[in-house]
Amino acid sequence: MPTEVYLVKVGMNMTEGVVEEWYIADGARVEKGELLYRLETEKVNLDVDAEASGTVKHMVPEGEPKKPGDIVGYIFADGEEIPADFGSAAAAPEPAAAQPAAAATPAAAAATSQTFGEGDRLLSSPAARRLAKELDVDISAINGSGPGGRIVEADVQAAAQSASANPASPAARKLARELGVNLANVRGTGPGGRITREDVEAASQHPSAAPAAAAAAPSAGSKTVPVRGMRKTIAARMHESLSTMAQLTMDMDANMDDAIKLRGQLVDEWANEGIKPTYTDLVIRAAAKALEQHPLMNASWGDTEITQHGDVHVGMAVALPEGLIVPVVRNANRISVKELASETSRLADATRNNQLSPDDLQGGTFTVSALGMYGVDSFTPIINAPQAGILGVNRIRDDIAWDGDRPVKTQVMRLSLTWDHRVLDGAPAAEFLRTVKQLLEAPFRLLL
Repeated sequence: MPTEVYLVKVGMNMTEGVVEEWYIADGARVEKGELLYRLETEKVNLDVDAEASGTVKHMVPEGEPKKPGDIVGYIFADGEEIPADFGSAAAAPEPAAAQPAAAATPAAAAATSQTFGEGDRLLSSPAARRLAKELDVDISAINGSGPGGRIVEADVQAAAQSASANPASPAARKLARELGVNLANVRGTGPGGRITREDVEAASQHPSAAPAAAAAAPSAGSKTVPVRGMRKTIAARMHESLSTMAQLTMDMDANMDDAIKLRGQLVDEWANEGIKPTYTDLVIRAAAKALEQHPLMNASWGDTEITQHGDVHVGMAVALPEGLIVPVVRNANRISVKELASETSRLADATRNNQLSPDDLQGGTFTVSALGMYGVDSFTPIINAPQAGILGVNRIRDDIAWDGDRPVKTQVMRLSLTWDHRVLDGAPAAEFLRTVKQLLEAPFRLLL
């Protein structure tokens, strides 16, 4: 019996996922432990290894939503017979045996725009990419005929066969991709019928007629980005958060002169251990200690009650190309600053390398989000429901303080607090923010 390939379940709350990309093509061989497919879920993405060696057969195409535990493929052992009709009708289409490869051109020609995945990655199957490399075909200039506009092997074969009939300059191919123009429908006016940039521009202005000369300047190209996985979850939660909460934001400046000195000393002190605390670490620590004094901010809203949490678990927002992930620093008020800096570094690295565990994402009672590294002076962070608040960290900027009649240069950070007015009013929210400010301005208290 073939080995079943399941959609891996990641965390107790996972309800849906997709095979974002098959690393092993349908019908190709895989070795046990080799990367088989990339899983995309609402919160995390990860690579899944093959549990056996043999021939891979896909049962679902890339991008099709499935439930955890669903069978997405099989691995047939060496010598094991694979039924001729084995497979899934939903798999990426291939040209019929009796149909010549050139006949696949109309299917590709019907597409009017390229389809991209999250992070501007062109959607194409691994087999198509390998074939494009072998045939020296520019895959970025191909319109896909597979599910969701994905480029499959038939598209590459058709592009390779039509290349001699539709010669185009590299600049023309690039522009055709940007404008969503199918080169099969473009008549070249260059030497020997070569397609030029002007021909592509003209085709984009008059798609139903062959161009005779250059047209007006090109309009912006179009692309389709699927809303799924992490981006779909972020969109739904942010919209729900704003729709269901009474959110307000206030700003307050904190003098960071002493905090800057403390951080520099700690960086030197822990350099041999590879621990480098950041300013965001100091803010997380300050917020955690302030939450001890202001339990209403360390709370969650329910339909009939407000829960004030006994533990302080601070979420730290980490930006990825495909969206925002918020791993959680547990007991941020109790662990040392050294332990906190080590943990935030671990969580950030794990987030960027898709190595977070489900537990790393659970149980946050408050969130800190930093944009200061981008030069931001103030912003309105959105609360991570059902928490009662989120603190925004802005850049450290030069400012002026007064020592009597004498101006003194100082360095200041603006803190942006968004809070849920259903849980607490403006005055207690301001008291919490003032406590964070006071802790940052006397940062030795963060070490206690």
